[in-house]
Amino acid sequence: MLYLVVSYDITEDRRRNRVAKLMENYGTRVQYSVFECLLQEQSLLELQEQLQAILDLETDSVRFY
Repeated sequence: MLYLVVSYDITEDRRRNRVAKLMENYGTRVQYSVFECLLQEQSLLELQEQLQAILDLETDSVRFY
């Protein structure tokens, strides 16, 4: 299991809401745009793949710690 803190900065409200809803499936919200997650490696890969489908990589930012 991997313990991760995931934070994001999304410029558009609609994308931000989609990311927040997705993150609720993978972790616990600890601040408005910060989630704590306990994931198997496969779940992490799935999460990253789903995030890439939502994000605008030129303006949005997601960090995994």
